[in-house]
Amino acid sequence: MATFSGQLNTNKVFATLFNMIISIQVFDAGVALNSEVYGSKKVDGTLFGDTKVYISTDALESYEWDGTDTPGSYNLLTIKRPPTPKQDEIVIDTYRQIPVTVDEYLTKQAFLDEGSFGSFNGVILSWLQVTKAVYEHTTYTANMLVSSQAKATSLGAIALGAPTTTLTDLDKGIWKAQELYRQIEDYMKELEEPSRAYNDHGFLRNYKFDDFDIIVPLGVLSSVKKLDVPFLYNADDKPVFKEVHWKYFGAINGSGATLTGTNSTVRALVEKTYTVSATDTHVFPGDLLPNLATYLADETYTATYSARPSIASDLTILVIHKQDFPIMSAFTVGTSFFNARRLDMNHYLTFGHNDVYDAHLGERALLKFTTTNVDAT
Repeated sequence: MATFSGQLNTNKVFATLFNMIISIQVFDAGVALNSEVYGSKKVDGTLFGDTKVYISTDALESYEWDGTDTPGSYNLLTIKRPPTPKQDEIVIDTYRQIPVTVDEYLTKQAFLDEGSFGSFNGVILSWLQVTKAVYEHTTYTANMLVSSQAKATSLGAIALGAPTTTLTDLDKGIWKAQELYRQIEDYMKELEEPSRAYNDHGFLRNYKFDDFDIIVPLGVLSSVKKLDVPFLYNADDKPVFKEVHWKYFGAINGSGATLTGTNSTVRALVEKTYTVSATDTHVFPGDLLPNLATYLADETYTATYSARPSIASDLTILVIHKQDFPIMSAFTVGTSFFNARRLDMNHYLTFGHNDVYDAHLGERALLKFTTTNVDAT
């Protein structure tokens, strides 16, 4: 479709007249996001600097008792304190503000009627909340997954290579899907036994399957659902995967650099504008940096995948406790200022949150699997 040039078409009958614009339609913001991965992790917060503290305690010890006062390793005067508790904290330390300027007079000249102009201004103002939603979605998802991939305890590598050379491509896919489910279920059931191995504090804990979200890159779940025949008939008995776009899996870049050549893997971890050869490119977390961009330490990550993977790819599967990575949101406030000289109005949306990258709680198990795909030859 051609871009409107601003010129009216000459009337076919009277060359001195011009056909009018009969209608103007303003599209809405057109962004609807799914917060399934981080929506349940939000906790209460209000002001800048607000802190939420999480205290973890450990199991006590038992001793042999023979029913007498015979001195043993302790007596009535012995102080037996519990193991030293450990604390984690999250702090609201990040604030953002979204500005936009609209007016009720000069811009109106470009519109046919009051209704279409009002619709335009309404859509512009709706972008305040939509932009906030985009920021939260990309920032929370990118930081949580990149942090998880770096900090998670590995439960092992799942070998999904076809065991024989006689399988067809379809049979290989079916075998990989079923084997993935089988091994994940076996590994996860081990967490039900009390252990100190799975949390950062080294405290005695056990976990249930339902305590976790199993997060896979987009492209894996469709492979499993379409190929694992038992899934079609007994879906309720299967581990529930949550798919997240594959671009959010990766490793943080701890030092700055300048990109060379065509960039296909270095993505933003923060919202920022990069300038290359006098051209500005604004990116949200998860977006590819422009070619030849220079970035600072800890503001980007190198993505694990440069294209959508499948179950036949070497994968990283994250197992994140549903109560891990709490997101403490501060107040959200909208304000405005009318400029009486220019007859326009500045609108602002201000909001805050904690550092999601560092929000992992030592109390909660943070785990991961990797898969390998070397078929028998």
